[in-house]
Amino acid sequence: MRRIALLDRWRPALAQARAATIAWPATAAPEKRTAAWVRGIAVTLARNWLLVVVLAVYAGTALIVPVMTNAAVGDDWVYTRSVEILVHQHHLKVLDLAVVTLIFQVFWGALFAEILGMSFGAVRISTLAILFLSAIAFYTLCRELGVSRSRGALGTAAYLFNPLAYVMGFTFMSDPHFMAVAVIATALYARGLRPGDERRGFILAGSAAAAAAFLVRQEGALVPFAVGVYLLASGRLRINRHSLALLIEVAAIPVVTLLLYYVWLFKVNGVPIQQQSFLKTMRQAGWAGTWQLSKWMIFIATMYIGLFALPIAAAAVFRLPRFLRATPSLGWAVFAAWEAIVIAGVEIFAQPGHWPAGGNMPYIPQYLNPWGLGPPDIRGGRPWFKFITDAAQLKWVTIACACASLILVLAVGRKIRAVRSPQRAAAGLVLTVGLWQIVGMLPPSYHFRTWAVSMDRYTLPLLPFALWLGLWATRDLWLPQLFGWVVVAAFAVFAVMGTRDFLVFQGATWSYARQVIASGVPNTKLDAGAAWDGYVRWEYDNAHHIPPHTANGPWWVYLFAPSIDSTYIIATQPMAGYHVIGVKHYSSWLQRQPTDLLLLEKNATKPAAKPKPKPAAKPKPLPLPPADRDLLDALWPG
Repeated sequence: MRRIALLDRWRPALAQARAATIAWPATAAPEKRTAAWVRGIAVTLARNWLLVVVLAVYAGTALIVPVMTNAAVGDDWVYTRSVEILVHQHHLKVLDLAVVTLIFQVFWGALFAEILGMSFGAVRISTLAILFLSAIAFYTLCRELGVSRSRGALGTAAYLFNPLAYVMGFTFMSDPHFMAVAVIATALYARGLRPGDERRGFILAGSAAAAAAFLVRQEGALVPFAVGVYLLASGRLRINRHSLALLIEVAAIPVVTLLLYYVWLFKVNGVPIQQQSFLKTMRQAGWAGTWQLSKWMIFIATMYIGLFALPIAAAAVFRLPRFLRATPSLGWAVFAAWEAIVIAGVEIFAQPGHWPAGGNMPYIPQYLNPWGLGPPDIRGGRPWFKFITDAAQLKWVTIACACASLILVLAVGRKIRAVRSPQRAAAGLVLTVGLWQIVGMLPPSYHFRTWAVSMDRYTLPLLPFALWLGLWATRDLWLPQLFGWVVVAAFAVFAVMGTRDFLVFQGATWSYARQVIASGVPNTKLDAGAAWDGYVRWEYDNAHHIPPHTANGPWWVYLFAPSIDSTYIIATQPMAGYHVIGVKHYSSWLQRQPTDLLLLEKNATKPAAKPKPKPAAKPKPLPLPPADRDLLDALWPG
């Protein structure tokens, strides 16, 4: 009641300011027009105050998470190197390890690197910035779907603070960049293609954003394609001049961009080796492997959709009786098929010894896993969360995700026969684009088909579409939004603490590695995890075709840094064949104690038995190549 009273108190003033803004003549003096624009912005902010709070809290969490940590995260050093080359050498180069198109992301990151100075923190801020902009686009499409302002703000908070999306936002990986630009493109397309009120400017802007999405990841080409499929399925494409013009507006910019990109890739940059490997892995899989991967990924998508839609499902669970009464037969058929996939998949993945996390969620852990947020690419891994004592506890996460997934589909099934309206048309577009993004998960998953199935970050583009559909399907029902906000708040606390822990851990690892190198150990003898090894060694080793120097080492030594012989390693646990020569503690809020980094040295090989053997002389450190000296000077001046 207090909130209603406050709104009643301010509503006349807001309405007066809005009316004055609209009625202000275009011929008014510049200073008066500026004042009118300021009043208009103030009115907009006041009307959407809850969104402003969500965005402010999201930006404010960067004061808790050490965003400027001077360390790479996962594979983002590959993309950061392209930014460094562009900023320092004024040359666009996509490295052989890059499997994505990357162009837009490199230029976007370079913009922030020019302003803030080239660093891992600068490109990380570029990711947060594009996600911030996409959150506004997400909210505007919520309004296009007929969702109220308060629920739109709830959905935006669920979009920003989902743990997988949040931790990815503090990287320079291509996945969050792609999701953000795809959200912007979908929102612009939805507004431009509103039935009865088409706007060419919005359609062209959406087309340009879709082209930018393709220039981040290849799946971006599916966005305008899905829009075309939607227009065809909805009967809006016919054999006439208007339909041809509409199709050109939707797809021309992405098609031209795609053609120009591949001309540049083949003629100028050269096709990266990892991109060439995609076709090879697909051929190796064959039809049988493709069918198996497709079945796995469809089930995994249903479960991660449940994770993404959990805040909406938590509020909608109280309206299940309404869903049961109002769902048409076609909706029940869709629900039954979805339910069969979920139940069968949970049963198959529950088989012991075949899947991570004891056959429970998260099924394809990399950035969201039981031992923390962020990839554990270091010897010994990372400790599990302090509140998880056994993998069996994760079954409750699995149950929650499965139930949320089923509730979402039941809610959407209830509206499957909804009366035609601009809101239903926007929901149809969202559904079509989202379904094609499930298809987009398959190509990058081929590489992991035989051992990890896929990576959780490939599911990230499904997040906004799951939330949009859930919000649209429940927009006409009263929901206890408090329960949704409680889930979002829990997500936010977990995401902020977990992301903070990961960046502190990664920063401590790189700081320790710098200390070791400064003490005189060549970087060809130190394994400090995947990101470190790749950043300091890959380009030189790849250019000189250096064979592996570590026997039975981790995957990243063979792929990123074959010249490293692992005489010294930074690990989180003692390792067989090594002894501890140093310990460095790092802070963690969520993981079990103690949390220490260990510097390990390989045990010396015992000499052959001889009378009174002389101690073996310690080998002299290998001299650093000139290229490595320059690289180390750039990393650590002085």
